[in-house]
Amino acid sequence: MQQRNVWSFTLVLIGLVFIINVFARDLFIRFDLTENKRYSISDVTKDVLSRIEDPVTVKIYYSENFPRQLISVKQYVLDMLNEYRAYAGASLEYEFISMSGEDQELEQEALSYGVQPVQANITESDEIKVQRIYLGIVFLYEDKRETIPFAQRIDQLEYDMTGAIKKLLATQPPKIGWLTGNGEPALYGNQEMAQSLEQIRKNYELVEVNLETEERVPLDLNVLLIVDTKDNLTDAELYKLDQFILSGGRLGVFLNTKTVDMENQYMPLMDNYSNIFDFFEHHGVRIGKNLLLDRSSYQVQAMQNLGIIQIPIAVEYPLAPRITDLNAENPIVNRLTEVGFFFANELNPSDTTVQFTSLLRTSEKTGYAQPDPRTRMINISASQEYPDYLFNQGPKTVAAVVETRGTSYFGASRPDTLSYPAEHLTLAAQPARMVVAGSSTFTKGQFMIPATLTFFLNTVDWLYDENGLISIRSKNIQPSQIDPELKAGTKQLLKWLNILLAPVIIVLGGVIRWQIRKRSKRLAGGQA
Repeated sequence: MQQRNVWSFTLVLIGLVFIINVFARDLFIRFDLTENKRYSISDVTKDVLSRIEDPVTVKIYYSENFPRQLISVKQYVLDMLNEYRAYAGASLEYEFISMSGEDQELEQEALSYGVQPVQANITESDEIKVQRIYLGIVFLYEDKRETIPFAQRIDQLEYDMTGAIKKLLATQPPKIGWLTGNGEPALYGNQEMAQSLEQIRKNYELVEVNLETEERVPLDLNVLLIVDTKDNLTDAELYKLDQFILSGGRLGVFLNTKTVDMENQYMPLMDNYSNIFDFFEHHGVRIGKNLLLDRSSYQVQAMQNLGIIQIPIAVEYPLAPRITDLNAENPIVNRLTEVGFFFANELNPSDTTVQFTSLLRTSEKTGYAQPDPRTRMINISASQEYPDYLFNQGPKTVAAVVETRGTSYFGASRPDTLSYPAEHLTLAAQPARMVVAGSSTFTKGQFMIPATLTFFLNTVDWLYDENGLISIRSKNIQPSQIDPELKAGTKQLLKWLNILLAPVIIVLGGVIRWQIRKRSKRLAGGQA
């Protein structure tokens, strides 16, 4: 009797599994129970995958033997590729290519696609060997190609993969303008900004815009970037910029009212007298003339005398604020934990009619750098000391979104001396949108802080497409951490609970099951 019940239960179970599988063929459901959805792809990615018409071939060049510290990276890449395949179906054709290091022809193929191996230490038989490892991804579509040379940044993996596919599907990449001709950094041959420009070029076409030679800001530009302008603009240049703003242009504006030249030993800091600051004040944002100090700051190296020798030491540098007051509602910064600017100016709205949304604010202990009364210059040396009474100004905005629908800088009519290929706009035809930062030094490698580069790239993404790729950049894939504010005793308790709770539950489950089986046998014996 009991054996017959077991067989009946087994047949019912098999039947249920069969029925579930029949219905599951057309029903696709995936669950990601991690707090930050680290194994899920975003709606933006799903939308991009749904727009693939002809199959995209994905080649993954990977090494079987990976260093221990990178095994989790490799596994995450493979997991994410499987997630893409689950949603894209036949639209993505995968080819996993194992790189053993012995097939020269295969290595040449990978290199021809732009896949770059990296050197890593591999432990074998208690020996450490230096070995080249591969983890590159190539996307092929029609006659176009996009490559991730080595997928090490797992926090940016979905952004890079989706951006590559989106770029392949686009008939023409979005065009981003880079203002030049007024003391701004050059777009080409610029080693200081090579990293920033390289990252932008991954998804956009960067073009120089010289308003002295252009008859207007090109109509096919999606965004115009204005970085570190130092010289005065002519009336003709200002007019073209003015009309671009009034026609609803989108701008990224990164300016300092001080110019910094660390190679100039006598005058490393000078005032920036460009008329562009008055121009943007008319269009809704005032960039302050004072350099900000902040007790919450990054460290830099300073030389300290130790007898007859000097040694480098790390010191707090109030001229490099560590900004942790970020706008939690705006996607430009809501995934960042901190941003850093060297030599920053504050921002304020210059008109009550503009919509001014602060993105980044300094700490409560913020102040203004004061010039030395003897030299009348601000000392920016790392060894300079700043008394506490200077930090009395409270939080200051150093980056903001400015949306304006104002009037022309030139009034009701165009100056007779200027020519322009369109009618004069006195009032804005459409609202303009700008992201303004009171710093331009962060775009240069010398003053680059990784999170601030992300802020710069997020700005470009958001200005181009408010709800696009920016929503998946710098995905937080780190596991949740214990609150650092907890007491040491509480942390220890949580630690031991984490270690012991699962084994205790398993043991208790076993004991309960054993008791149930023991009782069942006793009852069965009694019935017999």
